[in-house]
Amino acid sequence: MTDFWQDDPIVEKKGKKKLPLTWERFLKICFHLWRQFDDPYYAGFAAQIAYFFLMSAVPMLIVLTQVLGIFDVSMDFIKDWLEQHLSTQMGSVLEGIFSASSTALPNFFLILLALWASSSLAFSLSRLTTYTISYGKYRYNFFTERLKAIPMAILTILVVAIALVIYVYGELIAKRVLRNMFVYEMVSELRTPLLLLVVFLMILSSYYILPRIRVPLRAVLPGSIVATAGIMVVTWFYSLYISRATNYNLLYGAFSNIVAMMLWFYLISWVLCIGMMFNKSWDIHMKRGRLTPAKIKEYLLRQYGSHGEEMWNKLIIGEYDMTDRSLDSLAVRASRKFDPGYNEKREREIAELIEKRALSEKIEQELEAEYENYAEDFESETIDKE
Repeated sequence: MTDFWQDDPIVEKKGKKKLPLTWERFLKICFHLWRQFDDPYYAGFAAQIAYFFLMSAVPMLIVLTQVLGIFDVSMDFIKDWLEQHLSTQMGSVLEGIFSASSTALPNFFLILLALWASSSLAFSLSRLTTYTISYGKYRYNFFTERLKAIPMAILTILVVAIALVIYVYGELIAKRVLRNMFVYEMVSELRTPLLLLVVFLMILSSYYILPRIRVPLRAVLPGSIVATAGIMVVTWFYSLYISRATNYNLLYGAFSNIVAMMLWFYLISWVLCIGMMFNKSWDIHMKRGRLTPAKIKEYLLRQYGSHGEEMWNKLIIGEYDMTDRSLDSLAVRASRKFDPGYNEKREREIAELIEKRALSEKIEQELEAEYENYAEDFESETIDKE
């Protein structure tokens, strides 16, 4: 490992007042956010998230209908939305899914398959958040991140279901169960803000739970606020586009509604990317010191306890990782075995890398020895002068 993970920028010291957000710092945050897009990794990631958004939307609706069926909540409002934004054929298919009979065994397997599919979005966000937090130096693991995304998908469905139950039955609960007119009026006024709060909490939990490196909740709070506000703005512009762009179906025909929805997903995906990147920009220029390289390493070592160093070497890409054959990916191991000549080529590259590391360590030791000799000579000269 290089000393990248030990070098910290100047951060705000404990006990001092937090830096205020000035216009100059705001510009620095914006330009730092812009510079992060120079990384090719982010170039097509919003499109990838948008794709998974669409792929997970329908399975998530399927599971949601099963959960809401427990509370006897009508799905008419979702059907109305689908009729407005999807083609007639697809709307009919989804309505058939919603109206399906609730037989235990088929629905059990249907829910399992739907949960796996609906976790695609969380899986994609897990990669994005970990990559951003680790400064682009983490090693991707498909199975670990995919399995971690399933509980997040379940949590999302449960939270959305509870929010919809409160949205539909909140007034009835306040009126008949609590029997309090003040609570009844308050629930009536706060139903829409409640849904907005749910969006914020889901974004915050995604930024906090999905990364493979657990960072403090405060470190991802600024980006969650920005992403929530951004989704509101994007959705507002999208609704204007849908209501005024009457001729967009001339280009795409029967697929026009799907394309329009994909545009909405794509814009939301960009907002989610920007929100996560904003966390790092805010931390650097507001000098919070919560997402510095040294802190990231500290969080990971603390997260895994006695296995911290082992997990660090597995998760974070190092300069000399090729020399550790246990870190070879499945593709590299298969190539070593079945690709003629690849194993010899790989071993030559490892030998060259080992030689380079040995030379680098030798130069570093010589510099340290030279510095120690210089310090001793300086100290002896100072004593002689006294």
